[in-house]
Amino acid sequence: MGRYTAKRLGARPVRKGGGSRAKPVRYRLVALSAGSHPPIHPSATAVPALLARLIAAVSKRFERGVVPGSSLTILLAGLVGLAAGFAAAFFGHFIHEITEATYGAANSRRGESFVWTLAVMACPALAMLFVAWLTRRFAPEAQGAGIPEVITAVARHDGVIRPRIAAVKIVASGITIGAGGSVGREGPIVQIGSALGSTAGQLFKLSAKNIKVLVAAGAAAGISATFNAPLAGVIFASEIILGSFAVESLTPIVLASVVADVVQQRFGEHRLDPAFKDLQYEFAGAWVQLPSYLLLGLVAGLAAAAFIKVLYATDRIAERLLPRWWIKALVLGLIVGGVGVLYPASPPVVSRSAERDAALRPPLPPVMGVGYEVVEHALHLKRTESQAVPKQNGEPAPFSLNPFETLFRTAPEREVKLAPERMLAELAWLAPLILLKPLLTSLTLAGGGSGGVFAPSLYLGATLGAAFGLVANLALPELSNSPGVYAIVGMSAVVAGTTQGVLSAILIVYEMTDQYAIILPIMAAACVSSVIARMIDQDSIYYKKLTLRGEHISRGHDLHNLDHVMVRDVMIRRFPKLAPADNALEIVRIAREHPELESLPVMSDDGKLIGIIRAEDLHRVLDSDISPRLVNAEDIALRTPLSVHPAQNLLEAMRDFGARDVETLPVEVGAGENRRLVGLLLRSDVIRRYRQEMLQRR
Repeated sequence: MGRYTAKRLGARPVRKGGGSRAKPVRYRLVALSAGSHPPIHPSATAVPALLARLIAAVSKRFERGVVPGSSLTILLAGLVGLAAGFAAAFFGHFIHEITEATYGAANSRRGESFVWTLAVMACPALAMLFVAWLTRRFAPEAQGAGIPEVITAVARHDGVIRPRIAAVKIVASGITIGAGGSVGREGPIVQIGSALGSTAGQLFKLSAKNIKVLVAAGAAAGISATFNAPLAGVIFASEIILGSFAVESLTPIVLASVVADVVQQRFGEHRLDPAFKDLQYEFAGAWVQLPSYLLLGLVAGLAAAAFIKVLYATDRIAERLLPRWWIKALVLGLIVGGVGVLYPASPPVVSRSAERDAALRPPLPPVMGVGYEVVEHALHLKRTESQAVPKQNGEPAPFSLNPFETLFRTAPEREVKLAPERMLAELAWLAPLILLKPLLTSLTLAGGGSGGVFAPSLYLGATLGAAFGLVANLALPELSNSPGVYAIVGMSAVVAGTTQGVLSAILIVYEMTDQYAIILPIMAAACVSSVIARMIDQDSIYYKKLTLRGEHISRGHDLHNLDHVMVRDVMIRRFPKLAPADNALEIVRIAREHPELESLPVMSDDGKLIGIIRAEDLHRVLDSDISPRLVNAEDIALRTPLSVHPAQNLLEAMRDFGARDVETLPVEVGAGENRRLVGLLLRSDVIRRYRQEMLQRR
């Protein structure tokens, strides 16, 4: 038999005689043609229709260019964190491969022939020559540390960074560091992550505000994935890159930092371990040690300020003496390589793990590359018992005269045990590195290399702190801790001094070592170092480059110079007053007698403020056909103007100036009917005071 279906003929109610009566429902069989199907019930099409309407609505929103910025920014921040995490993992692997193919391979064969020593010397020069050409040709912003360029992009260019920067920076910095350039990899990965964030924001046509947030999110992700330090990444991006801890920007930054660290834990160099592991601090905050930590902070502040001056002075001198870029790259690169091969590669005392590694392969030059091997060595310096009580009956002494002997412990395989007679030899090996590392970093960057200054700051802090600890142990062993403790405190102190980001320095050193017990000395030394460095030079190591280029960038936290200045300190206490019946001619006369005032107050007979007359209000009257004698002050006064209290600060007053777009604000005390005018606050006076505060800071 053929296929049939029932077709409904009618069931619509028919109105008749004011009532309604439904016709009977009738059906008839209808034959279906081959390949046809019965009609689908309306409920079966509800879901597809709803989905179609949803897609149409979303498409319409995107066609109009209306993108929900905040939600999309958070989503893109997660993707940026993912991309930056993989970029950091790839970057570290790329540097390792370049090292194995260049000066690492040549260094392992130096014992065979002097030719290989020359090859090690030549590697930085050839790498800097290629990198200088690459960056000059494709992306000049990729030269140098990279972080100043990110700050400029956020402050001046709405966060826009060219997409090619990420690719060029990976290649340029990877070759510079991998071939022996004495720079770090943290600055490059910050610029790479920031470029990824900016590219994502530009691709989705986000607002400038949201693009800047994505740039900071990329920077946080880079720090997080490089150091396994998500908290430090968030603080660094907010404190250094954005210059603001605004709540609305924290969610994307935190998300990007977390996602990047998750990627790092799965594919990165450190995985679940801190950057410097196997350190154990039982207690390092005894009050008798605090003076030594504060003194170390003072020394670290001086070293940080000197590093900044050497870095940019070297660039100026190299530019003047070697104007041709390719000659400069070769000459400065050869100096870096020459110092690297001449300096002793191994310290006088090494750990057991370092001895095993040296038996398999010669150590790399300590002043070439990132130099974390030297930092690792300094952090594990452990003082052995220096004044032991003589043995009795063949038994070891039951106690030590040094009360801090057990305060610092490291893993037995990594600890570097120093007896008093070996401390001078260790000091002689460490002390020159304090001078050489900043100098070679400066030469590498001046020669056109690409790399960061964050790792050299950690290197400088570790070697300076360890040397300080050795001197302290030689001079006052009873009041000193192991040199490794001073090394980690010195790291935070120098980083705080160079970057002037105290919170970033404290958190990053804590997360790199995973040791909270040392936090008090870290905080104390970092604060002292930052103060000392700022007293010598107001600019951080990043902002100094911008200042030398003539770019003076003010960030959101600069406005806080006004939060301690009160309205009463700036307001005018003696001022003219207009009566309600004063006509326009009288107003003009008083205004000419007081040209410094942009607005004049109109007062009632009982001394209450009626309003203020602005210059534009008076001009409007004078330009009209109405006689000035017929216009009274009460007629043209701006009623209910905003007023400020003498106890408010200038930061609050700046907000009120913008709310009504006026040049003068009345200063009143009291409330309700008891309000009375006590002064006038001029916008020009507030700006002048702000300028004075900024100059005093400098």
